[in-house]
Amino acid sequence: MSRRRTVAGLDIGTTKIVAVIAEVGPNGYPIITGFGESPAIGVRRGKVYDSFALGKSIAHAVELAQDMTKELVKEVYITFPTSDSLTGEFEIIDESLAQCVVNAGLTIIETVHSAIASAEKLLTETDRKLGSVLIDLGGTTTGLAVYDQGELIYSHTIPIGSEHITSDLAVCLRTTLGEAERVKRTLGISYPEPEVILEISNLTGNGIRSISGTVAVDIIKSRVKEILELCYHDLKKNCRFEALSGGLVFTGGGTLLKDFLSLAHSQFPFSRITIGPSGGSKPSQEGLDGPGYTSSVGLVIYGAKRSSSRLEDHSGWRGVLARFR
Repeated sequence: MSRRRTVAGLDIGTTKIVAVIAEVGPNGYPIITGFGESPAIGVRRGKVYDSFALGKSIAHAVELAQDMTKELVKEVYITFPTSDSLTGEFEIIDESLAQCVVNAGLTIIETVHSAIASAEKLLTETDRKLGSVLIDLGGTTTGLAVYDQGELIYSHTIPIGSEHITSDLAVCLRTTLGEAERVKRTLGISYPEPEVILEISNLTGNGIRSISGTVAVDIIKSRVKEILELCYHDLKKNCRFEALSGGLVFTGGGTLLKDFLSLAHSQFPFSRITIGPSGGSKPSQEGLDGPGYTSSVGLVIYGAKRSSSRLEDHSGWRGVLARFR
């Protein structure tokens, strides 16, 4: 009887940590058997500031996943917000992060750009051959991945994400981050018709103030437009739009804002602009279907492909030849 093959992914974001465990089927396709989630404590804007707290968050997410699948994992593929990557394969820049993962009893197989992980779930082989862009709008970073003729040709991370929108609202409206997040999710970038007046608490939480819905949307829209413009200019500098006939796919929690897609169409020259899920591989698991979990699921798809590739390298004629080298 053949031994079960499993693959595990650890998606370390700036707002949450998600661990996913999957069984690799005979066809190399991952079937998710367990997942766990915990708040990302100890990391801010892509930098580790409390190794102990982050280590506990990682361990908790992994334990939840293992409890669900009833299987222990020792090796993981990970994603983590980074400043830049041109090739898509890079070493961990923050050594304290690596130590946090090791302290949780895990060995890192490979670090994967979050946008590349997301592309594994959202982009089909046809998308990659035609030429497509994936933009992952996360909490404090926005990841870009560009494919053409079936290959990754460019990836990059912009250090601005949806948490900056929340911060803008908190500062401009003089309210708490919690209230700012509520306003952001309620309004998005869609101007209310007729005009609405929202009641929000002040910074101390002891009083209530009224704010204009239109003013709040102006603040949200301004930051979202800035993020999209940064993405546009970065892509224009490094890619040829006319060669990317597959279009643009967005993912990440930041894309959940109301009317986000309309603004995106006004910023990019692609005829096809969508918010994932699209037509790529989709191992389904209740609770992991939203755009905020795309990179988490994509990570185990990436890992399953690498796992199958490594297995092929050590079996068949390749394995025989290796013994004589």
